Amino acid sequence: MNGSYDGCKIQGQRRTPIMTKRAKEKIEEGALVSHQTLTDFVVSSLLRASDEALKHHQAIRLTNRDRDLFLAALDADERPNPALRKAAQKFKRSSS
Repeated sequence: MNGSYDGCKIQGQRRTPIMTKRAKEKIEEGALVSHQTLTDFVVSSLLRASDEALKHHQAIRLTNRDRDLFLAALDADERPNPALRKAAQKFKRSSS
């Protein structure tokens, strides 16, 4: 079953990415200098890129105003309200 899917050529159960000759040579050179097989190099590189993309996606982004409100709340010298005290007691009981 040969065909094209998302920039990959389908070969049986494999997907072969379609790339320029220069890109292929650069990837092969990267694998060579890293002392890895081409497959190991590609998989480890893709996993690193995926980790970075997911970390970036999951990061909490605050505006300057949000940051200032958050820091002010941390600095505030207010006592916990009854609901917070109750939640803390419940947590202490469940984690004991």
